[in-house]
Order: sequence, then structure tokens, then C-alpha cells
Amino acid sequence: MKVELTVPTSLSDIPLHQYQKFIKTFEGEENVTDEYAGLKMLELFCGLKIDDALKVKMSDMNIIVSKLNECLSEKPELITRFKLGNTEFGFIPQLDDMTFGMFVDLENSISDWDSMHKAMAVLYRPVTQRIKGQYEIEDYRGDSWHEAMLNMPASVAISAISFFFHLESDLLKATLPYSKTQEEALQDEMQTLPSSGGGITAL
Repeated sequence: MKVELTVPTSLSDIPLHQYQKFIKTFEGEENVTDEYAGLKMLELFCGLKIDDALKVKMSDMNIIVSKLNECLSEKPELITRFKLGNTEFGFIPQLDDMTFGMFVDLENSISDWDSMHKAMAVLYRPVTQRIKGQYEIEDYRGDSWHEAMLNMPASVAISAISFFFHLESDLLKATLPYSKTQEEALQDEMQTLPSSGGGITAL
């Protein structure tokens, strides 16, 4: 039996909603086998049903899983602009311009992968104007872009999370005194990204 499938070649080929499902699959799991992780990768990232994935030759399975692990191991720098269809989205140019309402929505959604698309809708909005390499984005309008962000590249979301992780870490280190407990708690919040095989690693 021949099985045709499309394998992502980078994290930017994986939409956020697929990545969210993958994270959810291993949430709270401590003893995930490499075999199970591989099957879920083929199911979620390549659109292959489990029954069909079981029929893939072992040699091909190893190659595919290896390529997917490479994608999931990427650590992208902050991506400030990306396109969804014909719409270009830009990262909020000035964090100081964030309103209290935006901050509340961001804080309530960025700590949970299930709601990560909502956090991204706060941080990324359609570009309305470009001036000499700079840009302006649309005013924040609550849930206007929640559904759209489900299809954004996972690489963009991870780049934004990494940016805020390092920003908060730097702020903690710059605030004296700060406790070891606070730093460790911040590190623990990032223990939600899948590594190669079935394990979970920090960003």
C-alpha cells in the first residue's frame, strides 16, 4: 500500500492549531514513548490516520520523525511580520502603547497553549501602513482575529513567546533583590515545548 503525505520542512510550515493539539496530546503525560510520539506527529502534522501511519515502513518512519523533530527543535528569533493569505500581520511596534485591556487579555491567554491564538491576536494585527521600514498596525478589537491566528505559523507564536520569556527574565534579573524561586517558576512555565522523541523540553 502506497501512502502519500506532505511533511513540514520547518516550523513555519506547521500552523498554530496543529502545534496546540500536539502540546495538548502530551500535557500531563510523564512516560510518553517515542513510538507513540511518532504516530501523533504523523497524524497531526502530516494528516495521516493512525491506522495508515502503522503501515508506514520503519525506515521511512524514522526519516519522517527525524525531520519533524528538527522542525520542533527550531528556536526562531522574534518574527515581527508574517502573512496569512493576502493579509500581512505585524508585531505590536511599541509595547509601551499596550492598553490595560490588551494587557489583561494577553496575560489571561499567553500562559495556556489552548488559548495561545488569543494571545497572538493581541500581539499581531494587520499592518495598515508602512513608512521607511517602519509600520503601523490595526487597533486592537478584542476577538476579531482569534480564529485567523489559529492558522498562523507556529514559528511566529514560538518566537513571540521566547521574546517575552527572555524579556521577563531580563526584567527579573534587573530588579534587585529577586528570588531564585521567581526565576525557577518562570523557567517552569516554558517546560511545554516538545523535544525530539517523546520528551518535553524548555524553550
